[in-house]
Amino acid sequence: MHSARQTGSSQLKSLLGIDPSSSVEMTESDLRQCMEAFRRFENKQGRFPVAKLIEGFEAAQTFVSETVIEESMNSLAAQGVESMEFYDFATLVCSKKLRKRRSTHACLKAIFRHLDQDSDGFISAEELQMSVEALMGDGQAGEPAERLAERMIGQLDTSGSGKVSYDQFVCMLNHSISS
Repeated sequence: MHSARQTGSSQLKSLLGIDPSSSVEMTESDLRQCMEAFRRFENKQGRFPVAKLIEGFEAAQTFVSETVIEESMNSLAAQGVESMEFYDFATLVCSKKLRKRRSTHACLKAIFRHLDQDSDGFISAEELQMSVEALMGDGQAGEPAERLAERMIGQLDTSGSGKVSYDQFVCMLNHSISS
């Protein structure tokens, strides 16, 4: 039994619940963040210590629950894996990022579908007004729901159609989050 067992990438993927035959999407930004995190914690053998995964995820700006990361750490520790190469670290981090992106996308889609009451693929001022009234009551937001909905649509509707598409909805949320 090896104390710092070397494990092949496909075996490591299997241990972590990642399909060994799949490739993991990595953006240039993902790759840069992984490289910076890897370099920050790599050991003298040029490998990433499994014990530093929580800190590594934070350094790579991948915010998943510590429980999820601890499950990966425990799975690796049970197999005697104490460290990993850059490719394996980046694959693990990016697979979690991708899973989180998909989850976020699914939530946004569900919210959009709820607001798009006639299922035409757009949110109209009338649909938004009904949602605002249901959430806050007419006039509870400091201005009538109709005027508030029209103002919101005006800010989001970059095409001038009087409606908001899913892409415009997501762009608005991304802008709100980054502001």
